[in-house]
Amino acid sequence: AVTEEASAQTATAQKDPLKTLVAAVIALLVVIFVIVFIGNNIGAKGVAKKYAKKTFSKHGGKTVYSLTLSDDVYKDLKGDELDDMIDNFNDSMEDILEDTKVKVDSVKKTGKLSNKELKGAEYLFAKNNSKYDKDLEADDFKAKKGYEFKLTYKIKDKDSGDKETTRNKICVVKFKGEGWKVLVTDADTLKSYGEKADKNKDKDS
Repeated sequence: AVTEEASAQTATAQKDPLKTLVAAVIALLVVIFVIVFIGNNIGAKGVAKKYAKKTFSKHGGKTVYSLTLSDDVYKDLKGDELDDMIDNFNDSMEDILEDTKVKVDSVKKTGKLSNKELKGAEYLFAKNNSKYDKDLEADDFKAKKGYEFKLTYKIKDKDSGDKETTRNKICVVKFKGEGWKVLVTDADTLKSYGEKADKNKDKDS
């Protein structure tokens, strides 16, 4: 009976190869969708989207600081100081959003960062975090890869109804031991920081 059932299944598969092919294609598309979804929502673009959304949010302070500060600095700040920073950010956004509606229109990757720009990212990330930890230097961070993104916002005045579009650039960089972090600047600025870091290194050597 088992042999007859197996034979019947084989015969059915042979008679309907189209169904098997369609099922394989669907399975492949599902895998591709999952990979793209994970890449967009966990990788650099996912971080850029999260930053773009939370920047103009009444409750975005915690996310913005966690994406722009070193993990260690963020942990060390936990307490009244960090709470005050987050509250001030959220209060400012609440004031802005009381009269203005801001919508993220698009988040587009505009390029991959060069080695020189990654060197500049290390310099700037250290500079930003040294406000809270004076001992930090560029050598404390290793930028593995990064991308520049263009953020486009649609802004509408709630009273007048006037509309405008604003754009700015950010760089999302993956630091060793830190994961993806946001630097609120463009690739050209990182390049200039990288060149500056090289000049300082030459002077010291």
